[in-house]
Amino acid sequence: MSRVSQAQQYNSHSFSLKVGDDGRIGSLKSLTNGHEYGSIDSPGVLLQLVEKGKVLRPVRAAFDKENIELFFADGKVAQIKAAVNSLYITFRLISVSNGVSAIKWGPFNTFINDTIGNTVGVVRSRAFAIGIQGLNKKTSGGELVNEEGAVFERGTTATEKRFGSSLQAFTINRSYDREITVWGRWPDVPVKKIEDGGLNGSSIAIFGCVPSQVLSIIESITQREGLPYPKLKNRWIKQSPETGKPYMITSFSESNIDTLLSYAKKMGMAAVYHEDPFETWGHFVLKKSLFPNGRAGFKACVEKAHSMGLRLGFHTLTNFITTNDAYVTPTPSPDLAQAGSDELSADVSANASEIPVMSDKYFKLKSDLNSVLIGNEIIRFTSITEMPPFRLIGCVRGAFGTRKQTYKAGTTISRLIDHPYKVFFPDWKLQKKVAENLAAFINETGADQMDFDGHEGTYATGMGDLSFNTFAEDVFKKADHAVVFGSSRDNHYFWHINSYLNWGEPWYGGFRESQSELRITNQKFYEDNYMPNMLGWFLITAQTSPDDIDWMLARAAGYNAGYALVLRPEALTNPHMQNIVSRIKLWTSVQQAGLFNIAQKLWLKNPDNDAELQQRGTLLYFQMFKKVELAYEAKVLQPGQPTSESWQFDNEDIKQVPTLIIHAEGEDGQITNPIIDIDHTFHLLIQTAIQAGQTLILNDANGASLYDSKGKIIKRIPIIANLPELTKTTHTLTFDGTTDVNSPVKVRIELKLLKNEELLTNSMVNN
Repeated sequence: MSRVSQAQQYNSHSFSLKVGDDGRIGSLKSLTNGHEYGSIDSPGVLLQLVEKGKVLRPVRAAFDKENIELFFADGKVAQIKAAVNSLYITFRLISVSNGVSAIKWGPFNTFINDTIGNTVGVVRSRAFAIGIQGLNKKTSGGELVNEEGAVFERGTTATEKRFGSSLQAFTINRSYDREITVWGRWPDVPVKKIEDGGLNGSSIAIFGCVPSQVLSIIESITQREGLPYPKLKNRWIKQSPETGKPYMITSFSESNIDTLLSYAKKMGMAAVYHEDPFETWGHFVLKKSLFPNGRAGFKACVEKAHSMGLRLGFHTLTNFITTNDAYVTPTPSPDLAQAGSDELSADVSANASEIPVMSDKYFKLKSDLNSVLIGNEIIRFTSITEMPPFRLIGCVRGAFGTRKQTYKAGTTISRLIDHPYKVFFPDWKLQKKVAENLAAFINETGADQMDFDGHEGTYATGMGDLSFNTFAEDVFKKADHAVVFGSSRDNHYFWHINSYLNWGEPWYGGFRESQSELRITNQKFYEDNYMPNMLGWFLITAQTSPDDIDWMLARAAGYNAGYALVLRPEALTNPHMQNIVSRIKLWTSVQQAGLFNIAQKLWLKNPDNDAELQQRGTLLYFQMFKKVELAYEAKVLQPGQPTSESWQFDNEDIKQVPTLIIHAEGEDGQITNPIIDIDHTFHLLIQTAIQAGQTLILNDANGASLYDSKGKIIKRIPIIANLPELTKTTHTLTFDGTTDVNSPVKVRIELKLLKNEELLTNSMVNN
């Protein structure tokens, strides 16, 4: 059939896409409501070419029934095959002229900007959604911004624009040897061509539908086009409630696994996950101190977990290779990732502390391990001379247990790529073996949860997102049973393999302080990208309070989110542990039973709100608390002028004993012997010093407790009387505390008051 140069329209049941005779996108139209969603002022384009860094748009397009031919101003031509089915439209590159370094699908520009699913590649309004899906690993979702084809940002498959939004994907031509910047840091790295590294076969699917149908259409695309399709309990992971459940992170061993599994079960956790089980990464050798029976011992732990209905998982850093692994010592693999190679300019003895090289090209960049590979020896060095003849100086020979040797002039010397975690990385070839090793561990032990933490390490191969996706897919395909996979990063293709992302680390403060803003803002990202809500990691210590647990569980209930509880064996000495376990179990049961209504969830989403659950007989109550915040600061006073300050506050709801919290804020200074006066009838002197960064909490049950900046209890302080019960009226609080007017310490006082309680159910949730 002869091709014609006129606009061509492609229709699914609910969506119409028109390609103009110049290769531009003439229309993105809903066939359900008849509305046009394509940008008129900034029309998109079907395909662009990249040649020597220059982006080329087509100038003319010709069509027959299934084929599109795009012509470019420099004479280059691209042939595309289009296919239409009832749910979506696909475009696949059949051929392209030589000399093209990359292709860019799109951008497909729309005026939709209500919700931008930047990773999954879906934009939607209340009425309509438009999405793009890369149909193979070589087709990366996102904007092309570097030669390696890595999307370092948090997803750019869909991006917000001034006119609305855009959808895009790209493919890098990896069919020839290149010299590029790798991982955004290592310049001029020689990257060899790979099999099937060409542009042909790059393919995308485009769809449009009502928002409620997005996931079902992506599921159809996934199945029909052969994308990774993991399932849990016979359901696609994107529709499975199993992926967003809370789990425990701990350092279990063969000897303590029963205890930790018991705690996880009592709390209602879905899994127990080992935070650091391996002696080495690369071959994944288990720590003998934890697993004296090796993988058989780990397998026994897995079987115990499965018998209790729990998953058992493990943590590693993806393709990171530790310096004690067999890929490094005693004989290093020649396939460790390299930033480039040079030659020795003179003979080198086995004990030489300086290594002569022909140039400084690959040795100027400082790194954490600063290592080179010569033969079977790794050598560390401090720097390279500034002028020729160039020499690596400050050399440590036979590093990491390798063997010192002598070398002739002309011998190859290679710079190794490393990382601040003091590890090396595999090249493209060795990375496949590391993935096999990881899958073998999964298969031998039955482990069924892991995170691709440090997933960005796959960029060390120079293959960008192709490497990122290939490593994960290799592990996924070689695993012989269902595994819940997480990651430290998101990615368009990996979205299909990924079960959850769980950002938010607990190492920077207490439950309320450690990355709390990040934890909350992440929820919108998850929802925009059809991922389960997750709050991140929370660390339970021997000092964690039940109130902190309630704060975290309230956020989880508000967002219907999962989380990870880091519970190390030493934390089991917490005197409140049984109370903590009961609260976690209760909140988890109520959340999973769906007992919170929309208004209650809205309250729970606010990190400034506190909430508790109370069981009274067979009844379950949801309690909401409000906070009154007051600020006190030392002032320059006249002789005899009182140093105290008073405020009025309202207790509007019920008679109650408040909780009073005194924060000493600042970098230095202290508050000495604070005095609390309520309604001029209750007077309490607390004989203690509150250092900057510390917090003092008073309630009717525990007297006074002093905590450090990370929520760790310092001591309990006896007081002569508990706080009084407040009636439903206006009250006066007076505070006094010795502080130096020149000290940076400031006082922030919180009063926690019960605002309301609501009956959740007339039957008690099983505890």
